[in-house]
Amino acid sequence: MRHFRIILFIVAVAWCSSIGANSAPVVLPQATAAHFCRLLVADSEGNLCPISSYIRTHQIAASDSLTPEQQFAEYVFGFGGWKSLRIFPHQQDNSVRWYAAGDDLPLSMDAEHRKYISEVFLRLNQEVAAGRWVTADAYIDRMLQYQTTYGAARPSRLPLTTLLAIVAILLFPFLVALVCKRLS
Repeated sequence: MRHFRIILFIVAVAWCSSIGANSAPVVLPQATAAHFCRLLVADSEGNLCPISSYIRTHQIAASDSLTPEQQFAEYVFGFGGWKSLRIFPHQQDNSVRWYAAGDDLPLSMDAEHRKYISEVFLRLNQEVAAGRWVTADAYIDRMLQYQTTYGAARPSRLPLTTLLAIVAILLFPFLVALVCKRLS
């Protein structure tokens, strides 16, 4: 059993190394990354928000050379993160449920929609890998239209406690400065 674990570990390391050696991370231009991050994503509770809002609430900060949207897009297109993004709506019985491209799609979904969901990211990924940004933007436009048409998509409102926490975080540095100024 010990030898099996060692062999399995060696195979996993070699496989991961070959993936890293064969594929360079893809960096989208700022405009294309920002365009991509306009897509809506459903979180685990089913709340909708633009990807740009989602990545900011999950503390992805800009680096010296990349915006948060570019960093997120690099994860999505460079490392297969698109398989878990719940960005595809499906209406059934007066309700909308959001699916990721890697999900098991319901049998009640039309074959045309199932095909679109399973193929659109693969095609978009090919355009991104080839650096064909105009075509990539066209795919993103179609995805935005799909969300609007089939999801009746509107971002969820933030709960009051979340709004108060955001305001408190934004005002905290000003309050500290004010208190320090009065104490000095």
